[in-house]
Amino acid sequence: MTLLDKGLAQGEIDTGILVLNLNGELEEVNEQFLAMTGFLKENVLGQNIDEIDNCSAKKILSGKSAIYGHYHSMLTRKDGSNLPVETCYFRQQTQNSEQILLFIQESNYAELTKTSIIEQIFDHTNEAIIVTDNQGLIQTVNKSFSNITGYSEEEVIGKTPAILNSGKQDKYFYKKFWQQIIDQGSWQGEIWNKRKNGEVYPEWLNISSIRNKESQISNYICQFTDITNRKKSEEELHFHAYHDSLTSLPNRHLLFEKLNHLCVLHQEQPTYFAVLFCDLDRFKMINDSLGHDVGDELLKSVANRFEAKLRDNDIIARTGGDEFIVVIEGEKALKNLDKICLQILSLFEVPFQTKYGEFKTTISIGVSQFPSDSEDVRELISFADVAMYKIKKSGGNHYSFFDVKEKAHIQQRLELESEITQAIEKDQFEVWYQPQVNTKTHEVYGVECLIRWNYPEQGLIPPDLFIPIAEANGSIKELGYFVLKTACQQLRQWRIKNIFTGVMAINVSLRQFERNDLLAQVKKTLVDEMLPAESIELEVTESLFSEDNNYHTPILCALRELGVKVAIDDFGTGYSSLQRLKSLPIDNVKIDKCFVDNIEHCPEDVAIVMATILLSKTFKVDVIAEGIETQEQADKLSDLGCFNQQGYLYSRPLRAHDFQVWLADFSLKNNEIKTLKAINHL
Repeated sequence: MTLLDKGLAQGEIDTGILVLNLNGELEEVNEQFLAMTGFLKENVLGQNIDEIDNCSAKKILSGKSAIYGHYHSMLTRKDGSNLPVETCYFRQQTQNSEQILLFIQESNYAELTKTSIIEQIFDHTNEAIIVTDNQGLIQTVNKSFSNITGYSEEEVIGKTPAILNSGKQDKYFYKKFWQQIIDQGSWQGEIWNKRKNGEVYPEWLNISSIRNKESQISNYICQFTDITNRKKSEEELHFHAYHDSLTSLPNRHLLFEKLNHLCVLHQEQPTYFAVLFCDLDRFKMINDSLGHDVGDELLKSVANRFEAKLRDNDIIARTGGDEFIVVIEGEKALKNLDKICLQILSLFEVPFQTKYGEFKTTISIGVSQFPSDSEDVRELISFADVAMYKIKKSGGNHYSFFDVKEKAHIQQRLELESEITQAIEKDQFEVWYQPQVNTKTHEVYGVECLIRWNYPEQGLIPPDLFIPIAEANGSIKELGYFVLKTACQQLRQWRIKNIFTGVMAINVSLRQFERNDLLAQVKKTLVDEMLPAESIELEVTESLFSEDNNYHTPILCALRELGVKVAIDDFGTGYSSLQRLKSLPIDNVKIDKCFVDNIEHCPEDVAIVMATILLSKTFKVDVIAEGIETQEQADKLSDLGCFNQQGYLYSRPLRAHDFQVWLADFSLKNNEIKTLKAINHL
């Protein structure tokens, strides 16, 4: 006889009572249950409980169920309607078997619905939830807890959340952690915990303490989410922000952070390191002729070889293009810098294998040292860059140490670089003019315009100092356009007043071709100033005609189609050759000053000038010699057939007003000479 037969069934109670076996089959029910549901006893005995209350099977029949418990659910009556109930259950051991007793009472629907929603949220939220007592012992967890940690509810009930401890947080962390919960009632933040399988993972944790009516802590509720994917995304973003996308090497940002860190360490104890500025030789030729894909593969191969060779504490960064910066740490290493540089050079003795084939390249290295050369990171990199360019100019494939004697010059350059943009905005730049004279007609047929920086504190700054800076930082584009507009405005005024009606020669930088807007700028300026195209001549350096820059030729051809003249400046000192005169889109050749200086005494210079003059006549190209300082040089050039001349012998570059005064005086003297010649002829 069951417990129900003995006592409970005989009393008058308003609670429905059910007896189940461990399979969930009803073995006994009382009259109150039958009255609540409308069933007959013979209809329900032997049925499974989940046909009447499908929540029961989930709550009490699984191996996870406790000895006793409590829940809300819905009973299905005989007529199909639902009855909200509150159920208590416990397991009892009989002589022959184990049974489950259910005590059921009708429940307020609103209260049941509210509880049901809370239970659904608890079970279905993506956040893991742990409920502990006031001693921190786990009372219950939800499904997401098991999904995230791998622990089942049975494995953690009665234990503390310390089973998740990863060991990454120390005792001091947990001391502050609990102190804040006690003082403020809650804590939230990032923490590292460990799953059942031993995997350590990051989570975002919220802990709140629950107090009873007596304001005593009764429970703690812990909610956490696995933020592994978020952390991974953050790490990827951080990596991309501080690493080069092509080679995965540290980029300029990370390099500066590490160098600044080394500088800070120096304040606590002596720190020594060297900056090696490395630049591939003739990489541009490979990149431009074979394509950027080939160039990229070569850069990746170079980066891999660098990484394999360097020590773990050394830094290798790609700072742009084909530039790499290596940082060597340690006082002992600095004593062996020559050996280290030779080892790096040896890395390039063996060709690089890529998916596009085998490539051979060399490298130029410039070296600066901390703290002997400078204690400023930017200066160190700039000094190493200067040393590297010395090697470049001498042919590359070697290394050079920065000469501290050049420090003052470099510092001045850095200062000017930071001020050059402001100088443009403050109109500190001026255009000066130098005449071009024909010794046969004694006329000023042309004028070359030259830019000058009138610095308020230092006075005039030499162009050979600020032009390279402007070339390097890109401001030469803005300066070039300023010269073009200013010179054309001045030429228009002179033409209107009939002061000068010849050709205005304007220097153009290679950098002005980069955005392909030079042609548009010239067109606009000619229209704005109402000048004929043939009244200006653009002077370009020979580097524009190197094999690497053939894509600039169409722009020059388009300018010449407008009527604009094109001249090669400093001819004979760079990339072009005499035989290329026949294919270049030019109208004029300027013989460089270096061939003029010793023309009276050097047969080789005479031969070069003669060959240039003869070929220019053959290809119908004009020729002018620059840098003429003595009458003897002028006479020798005239004897050779070069009548167009320019130099200090005639005039230094002058401001517009001073040039007008000089031109008036020159014209007066020239008229007097013509008059005397006419009288003598009579």
